[in-house]
Amino acid sequence: MRKIIAIITTLLICLPFGMLFYKSQVLKLSLLPEMVDDVWNVHMTAKPKGEQTSFSFPIPKPGPGIKISDERIRSKHFEIFIDSNSDSALATWTSKEPIKQKVSYSARIDLQPLSYKDIPKDFTETYPRGLNRYLKIPDLIPEDLAAIAHLESAILEGNEDKTSVIRKIYYYVEEEIQRNTSIKTIHETLNTGKGSPLIKARLFNVMARRQKVPSRIVVMIKMPERKKQQHAKLRFTFANEVFLNNKWIPIDTNRGFFGQRPDRFMVIHRNYEEIEKLISKKRLSYAIQAERARINKFNKAEFKKEVIRSDSIFSRLSLYRLPLPLQTMFTTILLIPVGTLVLSIARNIIGIPTFGIFTPILLTLFFKETSLGFGALFFFIVVLVGIGERYVLDKFYLLAVPRLSIILTLVIMMMIGWSLFSTDISFISQQHLAFFPIVIVTTNIERLSIMITEEGLWSTIKTLIGTLAIAIMGYLLYSIHSLEMFMFTNPELLLTVIGLLILIGKYKGYRLSEFLRFRDLVRQKKKMESKSNDLP
Repeated sequence: MRKIIAIITTLLICLPFGMLFYKSQVLKLSLLPEMVDDVWNVHMTAKPKGEQTSFSFPIPKPGPGIKISDERIRSKHFEIFIDSNSDSALATWTSKEPIKQKVSYSARIDLQPLSYKDIPKDFTETYPRGLNRYLKIPDLIPEDLAAIAHLESAILEGNEDKTSVIRKIYYYVEEEIQRNTSIKTIHETLNTGKGSPLIKARLFNVMARRQKVPSRIVVMIKMPERKKQQHAKLRFTFANEVFLNNKWIPIDTNRGFFGQRPDRFMVIHRNYEEIEKLISKKRLSYAIQAERARINKFNKAEFKKEVIRSDSIFSRLSLYRLPLPLQTMFTTILLIPVGTLVLSIARNIIGIPTFGIFTPILLTLFFKETSLGFGALFFFIVVLVGIGERYVLDKFYLLAVPRLSIILTLVIMMMIGWSLFSTDISFISQQHLAFFPIVIVTTNIERLSIMITEEGLWSTIKTLIGTLAIAIMGYLLYSIHSLEMFMFTNPELLLTVIGLLILIGKYKGYRLSEFLRFRDLVRQKKKMESKSNDLP
């Protein structure tokens, strides 16, 4: 029998880990959805120089790879106009008097990476009229035009499709033109083979347009990577976009991205030529700051697609296929067995006393529903008042069920009073009080009062402390969002929990608390053994 139990326990513990290995190594599935870490709080301020009564500044516009929410534009004492008719957006502030104070723009922006792989060949000859401005070649001196023509004859064959042409131009500018921020003109770049990020983007722009490919310079912001840089002032950086196969393809010769834009770059404006003078430091002063939004959220939608694409038995049994309300319910429920595992260790191995078996788990859910601070405070207040009310009711010599029903009614009245009180006091946050906390608190009041009568106040306090300690430990487990999501993504781990519970259930040795409780007996036993050894 022991061998059978050992085999079953081993299978229960090891089988889920084998499934996890199969998921990650064979099916190439992630064991957790990716965290949403590409949401940023962006804040921009600008102030015109001189006696200007009107000025414009570029602001982000929703588009491929960028979503905007909580957008706020400060327009106090000014009239503001947002022009979003083009590919980008411009905010214009106007006033009857010269603008002497800063204006601001802030928003929460969700950035997603752009990636266009295997771009097909493009033989387009004509484009819509709206793209003609992106085909206009800037004025250059004859010497520069001759140098560029010589480059084109060296790197291009003359009969390629436009996708191949753009790729060759990209490789030349990205590899052959070294970065040097002091070089400010195309003429210097052609002579030295060096150029600033803006000049490299301009050179690519000119060469693409000469090959009849619509191209534009994109103005971007590179988001800070380190925490200490979160509040640093950010600067504009530049890249390109070309129109191939009826879509704008991102090109970055400064950082080596062809057909890609990572989610650490935010596009401010998609045509530098329109705003070149507007963002000049000679005309206005501006500052841009960005910090990562504090969001603890997993990208469930993308992970669901990944699971379904695997076309395995796990895709058919995945909880991600359930409706969202059921997903939310199981996300909470699946951590309850982990809480019972903690409870079993605390009771059977450590020896912490608790009220009943599952009361700490119910208290954990109470704290999760309300919050730890509020839940603990409210629980103590209700328990103290409830115990006092029970002693008052004892004088009426009522039967158990009516007495418990009266306590339940009084608890509900207390919750109503708290809700009304917290509504009137602005600095007290509203807490959600539902049916479940009512049942938990009421049953604990009855159990506490009975235990005080039967076992005394000190024993009851120790049990109450033990119950709260385990409830808080369970609450801390629920605070680990990645653990909660890990159990939801891999529910087969419940088998491992069962296996561990079997091991704990088979433990028949001393609890840790018993070693402390009977330490005096152990010392006496050792003394007696030492005396017996000293006898002749």
